Amino acid sequence: MLWSSLDIIHGLYIVIGVMLVVVLYHVIFIVVDLRKVMKRTQIVTEELQTVILKPLSMADQAMAWVSGFLDEKTKKHDKKND
Repeated sequence: MLWSSLDIIHGLYIVIGVMLVVVLYHVIFIVVDLRKVMKRTQIVTEELQTVILKPLSMADQAMAWVSGFLDEKTKKHDKKND
């Protein structure tokens, strides 16, 4: 059987179309998996943020309390010296 160039081109178009469908099918699953991974990454990031920021805010409150305490002591001490 003799194949003409037109038959070969049609065959290539069919093969390319099938390959394109397969690639798009895989891309859909990759995108869905990436969404899941990104959502999980966001959850982990939020958890890390709370773990890191909680001690920092407690340290900030402690520093504010110590600063306020020292300011009161300084004011009382200055009043005694006047």
